[in-house]
Amino acid sequence: MTVIEVGREERGQLTLRQRWSHYLVLVYALTMLIVGVNLRDSLLYATVPYEDVRAGIRAFYPQGWLLDNQGDYVFRVRDMRRTDFKTTIQVQILPVSADSTTRNLLDNLLLTRAQIFGQYRQFPRAIFQLPDETPATSVNYTFVASQDDPFLESFPTVVAGQDVVILQREQAVIITFQASADEYDTLYPVFQTFLADLEF
Repeated sequence: MTVIEVGREERGQLTLRQRWSHYLVLVYALTMLIVGVNLRDSLLYATVPYEDVRAGIRAFYPQGWLLDNQGDYVFRVRDMRRTDFKTTIQVQILPVSADSTTRNLLDNLLLTRAQIFGQYRQFPRAIFQLPDETPATSVNYTFVASQDDPFLESFPTVVAGQDVVILQREQAVIITFQASADEYDTLYPVFQTFLADLEF
């Protein structure tokens, strides 16, 4: 007796339809990966517009940060989700005389902050241009911050900061960025994006 197998295909070879299915799955997975990265970036770098007509300032600050414009500055935003030091971006405008220089202003900031911040240390100053080609001077510094709440027992936090100073029209614009020293390099791109979008 003879057994005849009908429609038997050789194993190990894929049909044209199966090959196209594999290609489509790979393309779909790659597309979803790109979409996921874009969604993540849009959530991480989402911004909220802010405008002060009197000061002539327009900016975009990170979404979810707390806005405060009740101090001696135009506005300040802080990331209140941080458990140690709250990452801060602040814009301040000071009137200056026609013969004031950036050096005088930064020397005054040094004296003032040395009295306010513990272990305040300033690093050499640098001259650079903002994205709109406005000349500016920046200075980096560190200090030690402790919790404001005496009931919260914690170790002091080393904070790194940068001041960007622009002199124009007998006023000084001081843009400040402060973050925990451990996360400063990671969070610095947020400040760079803020500077790129800032108009004054």
